[in-house]
Amino acid sequence: MNGELRRQREAAEKLDAATRESYRAAVDHAFELQKDGMKLSRAFFQNWVQTLEEGAEINRRALEDLRRIATEQRQVFYGLSRDSLDAYDGFLDSLKQYEEETSSNRPGNRGF
Repeated sequence: MNGELRRQREAAEKLDAATRESYRAAVDHAFELQKDGMKLSRAFFQNWVQTLEEGAEINRRALEDLRRIATEQRQVFYGLSRDSLDAYDGFLDSLKQYEEETSSNRPGNRGF
């Protein structure tokens, strides 16, 4: 029975060693999967941040363009307003001049 006991011990030791090696391999594999998952998460997050930054840059440029367009439109509006006021002033001056000319040419307004 001594030989039988020794064989059982050796078999148990081999089984124990195989189990430990299998557990170690499973743990190593799990850590590798976890590291890959972390890399994937980090890459996803970095891409997400980059997308947000690009969107913010696009919005910033759009706002700059809108400000520039608003400034240009305001300048055009002011120019048109000035031109319109100048034309109206000219019209009023021509009415005044016409009135002065017609009133000086009326009979009874000469020299008296």
